[in-house]
Amino acid sequence: MKEKLKRLKVRNVIIIILIVVFLFSTFKIVSFYKDMHESKTEVEELVEEYVKVEVDEDNNKVVTIDFDKLKEVNKDVIGWIRYNDEKINYPIVHTIDNDYYLLRTFTRKSNQSGTIFMDYRNKGFDDRNVVIFGHALYDNTMFGSLREMLKKGYFDDDSKRFIEIINTDNKTLTYEIFSYYIIEKEEYYITTSFDSDKAFTSFIKTMKSRSKKKFDVEVNTSDKILTLSTCYGTTGTTKRQVVHAKLMKNEVLE
Repeated sequence: MKEKLKRLKVRNVIIIILIVVFLFSTFKIVSFYKDMHESKTEVEELVEEYVKVEVDEDNNKVVTIDFDKLKEVNKDVIGWIRYNDEKINYPIVHTIDNDYYLLRTFTRKSNQSGTIFMDYRNKGFDDRNVVIFGHALYDNTMFGSLREMLKKGYFDDDSKRFIEIINTDNKTLTYEIFSYYIIEKEEYYITTSFDSDKAFTSFIKTMKSRSKKKFDVEVNTSDKILTLSTCYGTTGTTKRQVVHAKLMKNEVLE
């Protein structure tokens, strides 16, 4: 009888533990999807309020951001990124570290979706390698849609080769992709400054050699690079999806 009661107690303890684990997991999942929804809603409101899209006489889209008003919401805003048929259409922030905006929205609310942000070591878009981070969310928001890049034929659409950054002077900087790949987390590809042209040339060569597709894009020491970095895989992954693009020659930073 004692042995039977002992087994019953052990079973009950296991059941209680499983219930607690289930409830905690359910809470985390619900919380995560709630955060994604709130983050998506916030960004949609920002786009509606501060982004103006017009069509010029040549039928080209002209995008203007009201950065003065946007800075009243968050003074850390440093630009706006647009890519992949506006699936990526977000403000970019910049602060003193790479941790603050990992779990905060543009309006600084606590949120697991985070915000698109520039590496704290960058001074601005005139650096040799401008690094932009963002989460790859399951609903394809933030940098989640970059996963589409891995599908066969993705770059058959020429528009997918170009990333647009609008700086706070409302100048549109167009970058052409020359490399994309999956790699274990490392520091090298997010190098923001280089001791010499030789070091930068070596960096460019390495980034191009990693690419899953060979692009007919020449990159040299006179170029400026944009690097997008996001997680690849399930929660806790150490893998990163990386995209490199060069600033097109007709886009001169003053």
